[in-house]
Amino acid sequence: MGARKDKKMEAVKVTCLKKAFPGPLGPEEMEDVLKGVSFTLKEGSFTALTGSSGSGKTTLLHLLAGFLTADSGTICLLGRQLQGMSPKEAAIFRRRHVSMVFQEAALIPSLTVEENIVLPLVMDTGRLLDQDRLVRILDALALSGKLGRYPAELSGGERQRCVFARALFSDAELILADEPAARLDTRQSLELMGALKECAHTWHRTVLMATHNLDLAQICDRELEIRDGVIHFL
Repeated sequence: MGARKDKKMEAVKVTCLKKAFPGPLGPEEMEDVLKGVSFTLKEGSFTALTGSSGSGKTTLLHLLAGFLTADSGTICLLGRQLQGMSPKEAAIFRRRHVSMVFQEAALIPSLTVEENIVLPLVMDTGRLLDQDRLVRILDALALSGKLGRYPAELSGGERQRCVFARALFSDAELILADEPAARLDTRQSLELMGALKECAHTWHRTVLMATHNLDLAQICDRELEIRDGVIHFL
């Protein structure tokens, strides 16, 4: 299943990654956001990505997801170099191996909880649904009994749990989360992150989560801080 071969493998290896964007005066005045970011993530690790607003957290996640292209440097995910892929190969790789979670719970209102969770695998023809794993994930994320409900019938915390259940149920070995608990209260945030950490370890998912919340960062196995365009290991 997926690209995993060794439980001890490096799920993510980033080397000298640089990214700049046009400044107020346009392309003539480029502003460096990432100035040579390098780090590795082991498979099954749960890592917090911290830094002030505008430090480049979202930019880094979007580069890893393939939504942006780096100016220089390399990104190796699950043993594959992103830079060597064609656009079609990159799209297929992202769909099968990378799941992105945003602040807003991106659920389809007209689909039930179960339909939202299994959607990525259903869209990828020929892939079988593991009902036993679905039940275990629902239990772990306290979503049992919610399968037939629609997003509008869920609380904010339940909707975000549903998004993470979808990411875990898919075969995506890498989960990139951009401030996923920003709209939840403290209790909901801590409960969700605790459950997600346990699930990530159980199913060997690698999670990189951008957050401003230092309490959530402390739950993680490790914290990386973007400061002055580079990574600092905390």
